[in-house]
Amino acid sequence: MQERVRRILNLILETFEIIGLIILYFSQCIKKINKVNYREFINNTFEVCYCSVASVIITTLSIGMVSSLQLTKHFMAFGATAEIGGTNAIAQMRELAPLITGIVIIGRIGSAWTAEIGSMKMTDQINALKVMKIDLIKFLISPKVFSCMLSMPILNTVSIIASLTGGFLITKSIADTSINSFIDSVHRYIQMYDFSVSTIKAIVFGAIIALISCIYGLRAEGGALGVGKYTTKAVVASLVSLFLVNYLLSLIFYSILK
Repeated sequence: MQERVRRILNLILETFEIIGLIILYFSQCIKKINKVNYREFINNTFEVCYCSVASVIITTLSIGMVSSLQLTKHFMAFGATAEIGGTNAIAQMRELAPLITGIVIIGRIGSAWTAEIGSMKMTDQINALKVMKIDLIKFLISPKVFSCMLSMPILNTVSIIASLTGGFLITKSIADTSINSFIDSVHRYIQMYDFSVSTIKAIVFGAIIALISCIYGLRAEGGALGVGKYTTKAVVASLVSLFLVNYLLSLIFYSILK
């Protein structure tokens, strides 16, 4: 019983520590935005945006197809196939697109960055940078944070297009809905406000994923086994943070502000 209580207390303390580090590192990144390593920024942006676009398209295309498959059957029963596009668009743009994109980036990029920085620490490359008085925020962290914040809205837009395309293909094959009817339904249900909120979510998710990945990479210890352990911790922490922040943002933008 005491061991269980101790683990819970350690988990709570670690959670508050990570939150504090996220705030600290992000504030330092903002302060040093004009000193960011642009070469690393470009390389990281290419890694996040270009190398992840195929995974994002495949994942969100299938999500759009599955959701449309479920919606079409029920809407056909009520003769409301003209509303499928808009209903699908609400779910994809407001919630699923930024959330699924974030999950893909956590698995594709976040884990890789944690392992990369953890390996650098295990091989004393981090200590070498400190000895040479190279600012870790400027050289290592801020390029990753800003590249992820830039790439996520781009990938989010791609995921919205892919998911709606998948939704239309299924609706067309089952209910023979025309593309004009589908697009008109999307226009009736979706406003610019929804796209703006979706973009804000993507930017926030990008910052959280990059910061948590860097923090756990810098905290890694215990050799190769430790790098794997902290990479797993980073993925779990990123996923939990993503779901919690997504709920808070949805509550703010669709309940409090609207």
